[in-house]
Amino acid sequence: MKAYIQLIISFAVILITIPLITYAQRRTARSSYSLDTVTILCEETGEVSAVPLKEYIIGAVFAQMPADFEQDALNAQAVLASTYIKRRAAAEAASPDRSLKGALISDDRSKYQAYFSKDEAKEVYGSGYEQAYKRISAAADIAAPLCLCFENEPIIVAFHGISAGFTESAKDVWGEDISYLTSVECAYDTALDICKSGCTVTPQEMAETLSPLYPEEKLTAESIDESISIAEKTPHGSVTKLRIGEGVYDSAGFCAALGLASSHFELRWNGREFDISVLGCGHLVGMSQYGANEMAKSGMSYEEILTYFFQGTKLEKL
Repeated sequence: MKAYIQLIISFAVILITIPLITYAQRRTARSSYSLDTVTILCEETGEVSAVPLKEYIIGAVFAQMPADFEQDALNAQAVLASTYIKRRAAAEAASPDRSLKGALISDDRSKYQAYFSKDEAKEVYGSGYEQAYKRISAAADIAAPLCLCFENEPIIVAFHGISAGFTESAKDVWGEDISYLTSVECAYDTALDICKSGCTVTPQEMAETLSPLYPEEKLTAESIDESISIAEKTPHGSVTKLRIGEGVYDSAGFCAALGLASSHFELRWNGREFDISVLGCGHLVGMSQYGANEMAKSGMSYEEILTYFFQGTKLEKL
């Protein structure tokens, strides 16, 4: 399971840098959300494969959440997978992307939410695959006919590994004011060891890592201790802007370059090197997966978990 957790953390780091991708907020016929199969483009071969909706949801949950999480947490994640692909179906119906060659998504995880084939899931879970499949399949049975909606349309799905005690709003992180992607408290998260991470970076390492990103700042190991500082944070502490040399930059590139688990970090110079302490994992918007698991342990249903993280939404059959 350690390998799986490392995969989730790696995916979450990628998600820090992915901007919020939306399609025009137009009313769409409800029939556009209905689908029995999901088509996936293989970027390497150019081939398009089709899988039943339930199998897509299973593969998505396998790629996105540990199978030993509580059943209601798995159910919540499965509903988000169902919602995501139904929204994608509506987007393609409204404005097809020719590069997808008729598919709804591709296997490029920098553009579309992660999905595991059966072989990939077996590789991760090994001898535990059958038990994991049984639990995730049960979640997919619940989720396949459902969709989390706001004003009768599938929501923009956002989730992350674990929050920093509060989730972040889409407005603060992505600059888009979306009423159901607001900040909510997630008090369980900071008590979990996985919430905390960090690193120590020498001046030489910092200069070598950042210089390709900000060549105009002419960063050196000798002066870098005075060249980097936090310039702007969200109300809940995520860093949005850094002062690097003479310029002010978005934090996403810095986080990706240093492999930070989230943008909620503190940066300290201890006289010899930089100490970076991080809370949370991922972009911190939407549902905290570990928070959802703790909520499920406390007795909350998947419906309650979803409507807590995505306030003002409701489950519908689509």
